[in-house]
This record gives sequence, structure tokens and C-alpha cells, in this order.
Amino acid sequence: MSDNVRSGDHKRIKYRDDVFNRISLIISDGLRPIYEYNNIVKNYGYYLKPVHIVVKKSGNETVKYYYYGRYWYRIEYVKGKKKRLKWIYVGKEKPDKKLPDPPNNPFEGTVIKIRNGTIEISGSKEALSILSRAFQLE
Repeated sequence: MSDNVRSGDHKRIKYRDDVFNRISLIISDGLRPIYEYNNIVKNYGYYLKPVHIVVKKSGNETVKYYYYGRYWYRIEYVKGKKKRLKWIYVGKEKPDKKLPDPPNNPFEGTVIKIRNGTIEISGSKEALSILSRAFQLE
């Protein structure tokens, strides 16, 4: 998690599909350099995943968490009747010194939590400033 993330840096807004869609568009635009970077590192057998999604269900309640950071995976192909991809998590640090340095993830350390009709975003002031464009239109 980024050093400049403090528990006080957060925004809570009412969930609406259009707001969540705007947030998603802003984030995907900011993460585009990482996806382009993956076109290079796939030749080394690695993939840099910029977001990890966790869904927790308890009774009738479902909570979705979106964690933004750097999650490295090694990609292996499993032989058999069909070629299958196997993703092996290798950590948050660049796994091989031969790899070029990855681009910055402007949302690193940001967590988006969706629960009970509410979107709660916590992260750095920089990330919240970028994301604020999604809910300024309300």
C-alpha cells in the first residue's frame, strides 16, 4: 500500500450504475499503461495484475472489494487434451530483475468497497482527486 494513504482519505457515495460505470472508465483509462506493459512482460512469462477483486457473501449481504496495486503472476501452460493457462501468484514485487520497470499505478493502495447500496472509496488524495470526476457530475 502506498505510504500516502491514510484512513481519513475516503469518499462515500450512493451506489448507482452510472456512477460505478464512470469510476470504472476513469480507472481503466489510468491503468492502460499497465495493460500495455503486460504485452511486453508476457514474453517473460509474467503478468502484472493491477486490481484484485474479492466478493464476500454473508447471508443476504454481498460485499465487493476492489484492491488496486501490483499483483504479479507467473503464467504457465498446462499440457493435456486442451492447453490451459495456470496463474501462479508470485507477490507484489517485480519477480525478475530482467523485467523492465512497470509503469506507475495511479490507484495503488486504493480500495473500493460496494455494500448496501453504497460505494466507499479509500486511497491517496491523488487517486481520490482523479476519481472525483466520476461523482462531480451528480
